[in-house]
Amino acid sequence: MSEPAAHGTTTISDRAFTRIAEKLASEDEHVTGLPHVSASVCGAVAAVHCDLAVRYPAPVPRLAAKIREHVRRRLRELTGISVENVDIEVVELVPERKTGRRPV
Repeated sequence: MSEPAAHGTTTISDRAFTRIAEKLASEDEHVTGLPHVSASVCGAVAAVHCDLAVRYPAPVPRLAAKIREHVRRRLRELTGISVENVDIEVVELVPERKTGRRPV
C-alpha cells in the first residue's frame, strides 16, 4: 500500500479574509449598508474590527453580541483561522422607515 500524498496548505490573504468578514457582519437584518471591516491575521489567529450602521430601534448590545459570535464562528468554519477578538462599533443609528401614509 502506498503512502498518501502530503497535503498542501491553503493561504488566505488579509484582503480576502476582510471581505469575508464584511459579508458576514452584513448578514443581520438590522445592519444597513456595507460595514467597514479591518482585520489583522497572524498565522492561524486573527482579530477583526467592524464599524456598523444599525437600524434603530434595535437592542444594540444584544445585536453586537450576536454579530460578534456569528462573525467569529463563521470565519473559523470558512477559513480555519481562529478569531480571538471581534470588536463591534456602532457608528450610526438609522431610523426604520415607517410604512403607510402620514395622517392628513
